[in-house]
Amino acid sequence: MLEGQLTFFGGVGKSGGVQVLYGKGKQALLFDFGVEHSSLLFPTQVTLYDPVNTTPGRELRQFLLGGMTAPLLELYDPKQMEGLDESKVRKVWGDLELPQYEQIHLYIGHMHTDHMALLPYANPDLPVYMSRDSLSLFRGMVAGGHSKDTKARITPCEDMSCLDFGEFSVQVIETDHNATGAAGIIIDDGIHRIAYTGDWRGQGKHPDKMDRFIALCRSKSIDVLITEGTRLTPDPSSVPYQMTEEVLLSRFAAIVGVAKGLVYVQMSPRDLERMADMISIAAEKGKRIVMEASLAMIWHTANREGVRILEGHPALDSPIQIIDAGLTSGIKLPYETISIEEVAARKHEHIYFFKFPDLAHLIELETLGELQGLSHFIQSDYSVKIEHAAVTKYLNTYDITGHSLSNGGHAHPEALADLIERIAPKAVITLHSKHPLSQDTRETKVYNPVKGETVSVSTILEVALSKINT
Repeated sequence: MLEGQLTFFGGVGKSGGVQVLYGKGKQALLFDFGVEHSSLLFPTQVTLYDPVNTTPGRELRQFLLGGMTAPLLELYDPKQMEGLDESKVRKVWGDLELPQYEQIHLYIGHMHTDHMALLPYANPDLPVYMSRDSLSLFRGMVAGGHSKDTKARITPCEDMSCLDFGEFSVQVIETDHNATGAAGIIIDDGIHRIAYTGDWRGQGKHPDKMDRFIALCRSKSIDVLITEGTRLTPDPSSVPYQMTEEVLLSRFAAIVGVAKGLVYVQMSPRDLERMADMISIAAEKGKRIVMEASLAMIWHTANREGVRILEGHPALDSPIQIIDAGLTSGIKLPYETISIEEVAARKHEHIYFFKFPDLAHLIELETLGELQGLSHFIQSDYSVKIEHAAVTKYLNTYDITGHSLSNGGHAHPEALADLIERIAPKAVITLHSKHPLSQDTRETKVYNPVKGETVSVSTILEVALSKINT
């Protein structure tokens, strides 16, 4: 009988970029399709200024020749790699011997760039699976210009649903992360069971989802657990704990409640639930919601597609206005526009959700109108932190009070150890981490993969149990 095996293409000893291929017989599943943060290139993000980007029209070639994505050319759109010499791609990987399957499927756990960046370059015939809310968010990201679209066939998966690939099955289980729709998986081939957490946290709004994931894994007697370890350091005991989502939103409400000037919010639009909660809180405090156009496009499109976690949320009924500065003709929204001058004239009435490249808006918003020096700036788990030199310069220039309301999207090392102990797998693999060896596994045996290796599940268990692999 053919045995299941894993090939590790990304996320080994690095933050982000998890690409792991599970295969058995003629079928295989690649889980996650992103790029490691430390790669030569990281995909362009409209929320940031980054002078080094892929060359338009040559993105896929550069990702492949830079060794930043799996060298399995059947995964990619042939038109986007015309003329590319496959032998050159293989050479980048040291002429690695690659496993062969009749059909590879793709599962994407959530919509952060380091987990889905290659989706726009996928083969149109590649079957892609993700949670239903992840798909709605992706449609919003495309509409808002935060991601290119894909020609691949995407199948949305319901929470707790199962996919049958003949040789093995995959169960999709929603978890908790700061990207709406995040979900882990359990692979069952009838002999072994492999659980993949994806990115997760215990301090978010839905710790109950992680408890459910753990209980389900324990009931299925997991053989190999693959978890992220983003927050691990050489000394995990020194890693600070982060506030819960409840505390974060309470502090947000307090700031908005006392603010006498304009409130700026810089947050990730991929966390639609936090955005909804902040919109609702601000509306309850009597604030009018103003958004930068691309953020509003994500919000509108995702909710039009249907975000299950937001069904019935009061934020869906809150009026939104779009700042007219930088509004392009290609963006059409069912919202009224408002000028910078109008917002500046009535600073105390508004809360403005904006993105970092629009920082120059503060020059006019703070100089025009009254109430100078009374505004508040909230950075909430955004890629550009409040300590960034450009942000600090603006806050100091206009005497704006800055706040960092963040709890991250990743589990504390103690929570990681607790998850491993409660699931009690036969072996654990830590990916998405610069320091996987510092993981406290609570006596669970460890397997440390090497990037590019293909290894059977039984070998992983044998090596882990023998303590050879450390």
